[in-house]
Amino acid sequence: MTKKDYIDLFNALTIGSPVSWQNQVLPIIYDYLTESQFENPDKVINLIKQNPQLSGNYLLNCIQYYCKKYSILSITYNNKIILYYE
Repeated sequence: MTKKDYIDLFNALTIGSPVSWQNQVLPIIYDYLTESQFENPDKVINLIKQNPQLSGNYLLNCIQYYCKKYSILSITYNNKIILYYE
């Protein structure tokens, strides 16, 4: 994925637009777990597939990780992020 792809995905998640859980969200969580050298990323992904509600914390950490990695900025209003940008 490119930096723009991450920005588009994060903005879609922020405003509640439909995203592909299987093709967009799970792969970035898996990449995050792998790059962070998280123990047993395959098992974590399988657990998230079985219990999608568990993805919340991983997804937040994942977004923060990629924002730092690619220098993605955000606009905040009332302590909520409303937009990601370059």
